[in-house]
Amino acid sequence: MAQGAVFPGPCRPGHTQERHDMDSLEPRFLLLAGALAVGFIYGTVARASGFCLRSAVIEVIDRRPARQAAAWAIALPLAILGTQVLSHLGVIDLKDSIYLGNSVMWLALIIGGLLFGFGMVITRGCGGRHLVLAAGGNLRAWVVITILGLTAYATLRGILALPRTWIEEAGTLSLGETPQSLPLLIAGTEGAGTTALMIAAGLMVIGAFAAFRLRHQPGAFGGIAAGLVVGLLIPASWYVFGVLGFDEFEPTRPVSLTFTAPMGDALQFLMTYTGTAADFGITAIAGTLAGAFAWAAATRSLKAEGFDSPGHMGRYVLGAAMMGFGGVLALGCTIGAGLSGMSTLSLGSLIALASIVTGGAVGHHVKTRIVGGRAPKIVPAE
Repeated sequence: MAQGAVFPGPCRPGHTQERHDMDSLEPRFLLLAGALAVGFIYGTVARASGFCLRSAVIEVIDRRPARQAAAWAIALPLAILGTQVLSHLGVIDLKDSIYLGNSVMWLALIIGGLLFGFGMVITRGCGGRHLVLAAGGNLRAWVVITILGLTAYATLRGILALPRTWIEEAGTLSLGETPQSLPLLIAGTEGAGTTALMIAAGLMVIGAFAAFRLRHQPGAFGGIAAGLVVGLLIPASWYVFGVLGFDEFEPTRPVSLTFTAPMGDALQFLMTYTGTAADFGITAIAGTLAGAFAWAAATRSLKAEGFDSPGHMGRYVLGAAMMGFGGVLALGCTIGAGLSGMSTLSLGSLIALASIVTGGAVGHHVKTRIVGGRAPKIVPAE
């Protein structure tokens, strides 16, 4: 299953949302407007800060954590804390999220995460990062997001769905009637709510301490600021989909910010505009492109860039295909599984994120061995 797909099923059974002064607005309008706003903010901040898990992984591996490590040290625990607080207060309902199913497809999550992590290293950026770069005129990034989207769609609904299904069926752990929520697995039904808040608060303290230790590193303040904004966008996305955009007559499975499957959906939307409709993921992608373009234009950093050689292009095409296939298997990208999925405290998302980081580390090792040494400067993507 893909993290950005829309499924039938109740989002908040038996619950009527209070809209106050928004009662006169259609849920679909609020959903798309909210998704556009979330995407625009993400695109602006990601373009300005270079927000990138690949760079954070390389900073840590090379023992020089700085801007991106600080950004992720704040963004990840803040996404978890914000989402768990909203869930604890009953504002959002996560139980029907794709991340909290009662079957853990551990083999698919591991293989998908490793492929995605390796792919993001050889293309020098994940899908979300390349969206931001594409908005600034980077033609390499346009190739990446096109190949990634096509591969993701083929993995969901096309010829690559066959190997995906085989991998999923080869390694799946059934939890019976129990969702794969870490707090639920640790403390049971009675103590899950308190345990979730304790885990979220503990991670936030650890992340804040790590960011504080990095405060004197180059660009750390900007990274921390970016982490704060991106981290808050995750619970904001759950709120937009589950509250502002909730329609009791057309309930759907709740989703948050993610890019892999929505890239495939966006390509389909562009090709069959009259036969399909935009959803949260597609609109968030449009907002991301708009926000990144606005920042690039405002800072006069719009610039057309291409490939240096056929080999250069081949590496990017291979990496993009790995991210498209791997991202679907892992139920998300660095944002989808790494932030949105982890914000639900899902066991599967933890496996996926760990695998993405491991794949990135392996890819960095292989790449530096081939190149023959470490690069003098970490670049978010190119």
